[in-house]
Amino acid sequence: MNIKEYISRIGKSRGFGIQSPWAYRFVTEVIGERLPYYAYEDIDKECSTGRERKYRKLLLRISNFVYPARLEQIDIHDDDESLSTAIENAGVNGAVVIEGINADEAAKASWERIKDDERIGVTFDLYDVGICFLDREIYKQHYKLNFF
Repeated sequence: MNIKEYISRIGKSRGFGIQSPWAYRFVTEVIGERLPYYAYEDIDKECSTGRERKYRKLLLRISNFVYPARLEQIDIHDDDESLSTAIENAGVNGAVVIEGINADEAAKASWERIKDDERIGVTFDLYDVGICFLDREIYKQHYKLNFF
């Protein structure tokens, strides 16, 4: 990530400037959470790198946030059928985590297309990972945050 991109994401990374109470709660209580969760010790034992550890802990917090709905995970280079299956499996109140959204130009184009999909509600761009919420009751919005 270049310095200009990093600086443009700083403002909202801790929730500053986010007007939606729902999105603010997600950013502060899930993405930016610093308190330990019940499975952190297991994750620490299983992961070899700090980046992997941080990502797995984020997935745990997101799955707890959307529970009892489902959290699905796909790669940006997967086909459209994989995305449709993930959306169907996650359900209306679920979420889809998409890895590699800024890996290359094709990935960036796919991420833009996914954000515009009518089945997708609020999205969070964490640079390497995109989080898509499927609840269409919430006003569709896109947030760019620093995470890794």
